[in-house]
Amino acid sequence: MEMPGSSPPDSDPAPRAGASAAPPPRPPDAATPAAVGSGPRWSSDRAFVATFVLLAVAAIVPIWRVRFLPLLDLPNHLAAVHIWHSFDEPWTRFRDFYELSLRPAPYGAYHILTHVIAYGVGLENANRVVLSGYVLAIPAAALGWARQTRRSPWLSVLTFPLAFSLSWACGFLPFLVGVALLLAGVVALDAYLDRPSLGRGAAVALLSVGCGLSHPLILFGYYVCVAVLMLCHLPRWSRIAVALPLFAPAVALVLWQLVTFKSPMVDLRSGPRFQGVWVPWHEMLRSFPEYTLDSVSGDLDARLFWVFLAVASLLGLSGVARRFLLGRSLPAREPGPPAGSLLDRLHRHRSLALCAAMAICYFLVPLHLARPFDWWFVSGRFSPFICFFGFLAITAPLQGRSRLLMAPAVAAALVLPLHLSEKYARFDERVQPFARMVERIPSGAEVLFLTLPPRTDESLIIEGTNHFSSWVQIMHGGFSADGWHNVGFPFTLKRRLPAPPSNRGEWFKPDVHGVAYDYVILRNERPDKPVFTAAHPSFRRIERDGAFTLYQHTR
Repeated sequence: MEMPGSSPPDSDPAPRAGASAAPPPRPPDAATPAAVGSGPRWSSDRAFVATFVLLAVAAIVPIWRVRFLPLLDLPNHLAAVHIWHSFDEPWTRFRDFYELSLRPAPYGAYHILTHVIAYGVGLENANRVVLSGYVLAIPAAALGWARQTRRSPWLSVLTFPLAFSLSWACGFLPFLVGVALLLAGVVALDAYLDRPSLGRGAAVALLSVGCGLSHPLILFGYYVCVAVLMLCHLPRWSRIAVALPLFAPAVALVLWQLVTFKSPMVDLRSGPRFQGVWVPWHEMLRSFPEYTLDSVSGDLDARLFWVFLAVASLLGLSGVARRFLLGRSLPAREPGPPAGSLLDRLHRHRSLALCAAMAICYFLVPLHLARPFDWWFVSGRFSPFICFFGFLAITAPLQGRSRLLMAPAVAAALVLPLHLSEKYARFDERVQPFARMVERIPSGAEVLFLTLPPRTDESLIIEGTNHFSSWVQIMHGGFSADGWHNVGFPFTLKRRLPAPPSNRGEWFKPDVHGVAYDYVILRNERPDKPVFTAAHPSFRRIERDGAFTLYQHTR
């Protein structure tokens, strides 16, 4: 390990063979070219600090403005934490239906964080805290990466919107937490390879374990980044050798999971071990803006993507022109490969190398998987990583008036979360009758929630109420027919009640499913086509409010 202030372990006090000769000393009155990322520390740039804080506050407004955040899978993930966190509470009746299964497992990082934080702020606020941490972790990692690669901190502004990708709209909460851990892990590993220390080594080890606990796709992406980053730090062999043991805990965790953790999600029965669906490259290219920045109805969020891309392109061209016209290049932080060599260029532009690696994953990984995992939307989840490292590859210094080039991106980064919060607030208003119905149901009653066609909502691009059966469970306890019963963490199913699939409420049969419940809440029941007719006298309609109808089973 290197102590602060000592020479880098791979440095050589003597000039390298083949290295370019040192330039002659400059005259005392000669101007020194400004280096990218040089000058005053970013914390002393009051304009940047004010902008970053403003955008950070705006970015979490959608999370804290509403109760029912319309992210597709959010209710199921939060309900899983609720089962774990409130398992022994009598009112929840969870012991009747579930058994705890707390072995460290993929998908666990979100559940563990939310469960721990819930002891201090309650379940729903804990979820908001974790999601806020995810949203803010992306620009925070960008700030750290810009410092590591000697880029302008202003480039972090371009990364604020990347939190609100299609994965956000789908509510892939374990994956989203993994995004934050992956980016932090990349910054930590680069810092360690740049100047090893005990603290940085501990950060690499802990974040690697975190990636292993977040999501299998995150773990795959993280180790792709690790391989590329180590390649970019060649020929610093001793640092790479010292860094490799830091991944031993994460590798041991993965091996333990493969051997001992059994989940119904993993299909290893007879037949092909791997089945996926690939989409032609031109279709993936066409869908890139949608996958990166489309989470609500309308075209505004997709249009804002082009604003960020245009600003990034302009800054990129500015940086290239400045380098070739003025002869300015990125400064080396310490001795490394011979100046101008392939390895030197690779190290200086490792952001581009990581961007290229993520782009390869985007085009070569299947869009959907059937085996060994049943995953929807796989390769498309790499699109924000492509933008993250691509934006931070820009070499424009952004000092003085050149910072005005960021104005359109700042405005767009401010508009986007406020636009989302308005969409979410309208959705939240429309589901308030649902909340009131659940609150009036007596304790101990079993409740079934069904959403009928059309399942869409005017504010969303996803069917936002498909998993509201789990919101019933969060608010009222009991059984949710729509929970993550096939994950194996943090609970396993002991007993279930009959119900149709969450996205097929029209398959509901009162004599088969309804008889197991005390109350049924329907969304979008047509008055001219009631679900319960005269043939079902034991079901009595109690209330109809907005799109929701409450029935009681009188038994």
